Amino acid sequence: MPLFDDAGNIPANTLVRPGQFDQTGDINAAAVIEYSSQVEHTIERQSVLKDWVRMRPVKGTNKIGSYGFGKSDIQALVPGQAPAATPVDIGRNTLTVDTVVLTRHAIPMLEVFQTSYDARTELGVEDGQEMAKFIDQSMFIQAAKIAQVTQSKYSTTSGKPAGFKGGSVETLAAAGDATDPAKLYAAIRNLFVTMEQKDVIPRRDDVIIALPPQQFYDLQDAEQIVNGTYVTAAGTKLDGQAIFKTFGCPVISTNNIPNSVISGHKLSNANNGNAYDGDFTKVLGLAFSMKALLAGETIPLQSKLWFNDEYKSWFLDSWTSYGVTGDRAEYAGAILLP
Repeated sequence: MPLFDDAGNIPANTLVRPGQFDQTGDINAAAVIEYSSQVEHTIERQSVLKDWVRMRPVKGTNKIGSYGFGKSDIQALVPGQAPAATPVDIGRNTLTVDTVVLTRHAIPMLEVFQTSYDARTELGVEDGQEMAKFIDQSMFIQAAKIAQVTQSKYSTTSGKPAGFKGGSVETLAAAGDATDPAKLYAAIRNLFVTMEQKDVIPRRDDVIIALPPQQFYDLQDAEQIVNGTYVTAAGTKLDGQAIFKTFGCPVISTNNIPNSVISGHKLSNANNGNAYDGDFTKVLGLAFSMKALLAGETIPLQSKLWFNDEYKSWFLDSWTSYGVTGDRAEYAGAILLP
């Protein structure tokens, strides 16, 4: 048989298709799925806070700050007199980023070729899920902490600068109230009343409500939670968002709200006073806006699949360096168990 047909092409039935079984069917049937940044893709799907907490870049330093200006004084103008200038006190909150967290896997070279699945891709998916949980939980930890402070991070014990307030807390009357939709609704309502008394308007200020799955579905069964489109104050449209029908605020169902004693957290160290450790056994739900947290990252989450000739193994690494702390306490609230 000639190599080329009359048109100068190689006949299809003479081609070797290495990705095809028995020279029939899908020409990509035997193709091996290559690792393709699964960590980044997975964390985008798994993280519930990626649209709500702004990560500021931390470059050229390990510290970022946020400044708070105290309230202005209003005075009446007296005819014939020049109005006096009034001072404004300024406070500052800081965040230090000093830790890299990572995952690493080593896969022997031979086993990569002898498995019927690509372990590198599967491990990437698992790493992305764990990173999403870890990052979300660290943010919920700081939200839970700032919600329970009585004094703003911007104010001194003397109350300066003025105009800043502590967080808001609503404690359930009984443990059984946690699974009673009516009691849970009342707790969220009371929490929002307290926040509004501090000039925080939950719907206007993009306050989200984070609840464990049990409480989320209890409220959904009671027709308090509906699916819809939420538009943030910045104009960002979020389709398919669960919304608390009565209050118009987004609701998140998550297992990452801290509800135990946390000690030795990977981001805790002497420099930050073990800031991610604490007793969270009474925390049931959280309500907070972006203003409640100060977050920054020096190394955005990234991953790499590489081959090491010395060990003749594939290595899969995923790493990031970031930090988060409480910021504006009045923009955070917590529902606590008795």
